[in-house]
Amino acid sequence: MGTKEDSATRERKALRYSLVVATALAVLAAFWGWISQSQVILLDGVYALIGMVLTALSLRVSRIADSGPTARFPFGKEALIPVVIAVQGMALLATLAYAAVEAVRVILAGGADVTAGSLVAYGAVSAVVSIIIWRYVGQVDRTSDLLVAEARQWGASAAFSALVAVGAVVAMILGRTDFSDADRYVDSVLVLLGCAMLVPQPYALLRTALIELLEGAPGENVQARVHEAITAVRDEFGLDEPTLTMSKVGRKLYIEATFMVAPHSWDIDGEDAVRRSFATSLADLPYEPWLNIELTTDPALML
Repeated sequence: MGTKEDSATRERKALRYSLVVATALAVLAAFWGWISQSQVILLDGVYALIGMVLTALSLRVSRIADSGPTARFPFGKEALIPVVIAVQGMALLATLAYAAVEAVRVILAGGADVTAGSLVAYGAVSAVVSIIIWRYVGQVDRTSDLLVAEARQWGASAAFSALVAVGAVVAMILGRTDFSDADRYVDSVLVLLGCAMLVPQPYALLRTALIELLEGAPGENVQARVHEAITAVRDEFGLDEPTLTMSKVGRKLYIEATFMVAPHSWDIDGEDAVRRSFATSLADLPYEPWLNIELTTDPALML
């Protein structure tokens, strides 16, 4: 794993690339959807536009969170990261809700004529681009909450675009059968299917943000790494199993560990040595550990 600084640099670079591509796709979808009068393409365009705004916001927050603590914010501004992720989730969820309502309205009004060939072409182009960016963003830094959220958006966009292309092919087939009138509803049905497909994505964003804002435990891989460091420290200093709590907010990892020791067996220098050893063991994590390591002889003071 890289350092926190390396992680932040990679994060911002990937977000900038993502922003450029999202902007291009949003413009393409808006123009294509307006020309073809397709609800589903316009939805993809709006989705991309919102994604573009949120990516720009993520890029800004990445810089702010990396600016470090100040007199007014002595613990830094890492909490902005889950807040932005929550905003992403709510914005995308609201977009899908509006699109679903509009699709139902069009269906009840008798559907709309859309050129299936145009849907196939757009869906194919958008899906290929989205898959490329999804793979790129997803591989840059899997420890970055902002990039994980960004990759989820691109993955959902790729799946949605593929659905558009497949649905358009179905519409073309229906047009050559006795169910040719059904193709008037294909566009709106694709919107509803796409909304159903995309709903888990903003839900996952909201869930992730809520866990961090409520100071929940970090992912299992991070917990495992902390337990490895605890084991190394115990082996080095002959300590018993401590009480251990941890949480993660953005790139900040909070760890509290309290070791029970025999009376008069440790001094402050020894306690500092334990802290330094533990900090060194976690140095390769792409997070900023905030450690509270204590040695006590009083069971009542155990966390």
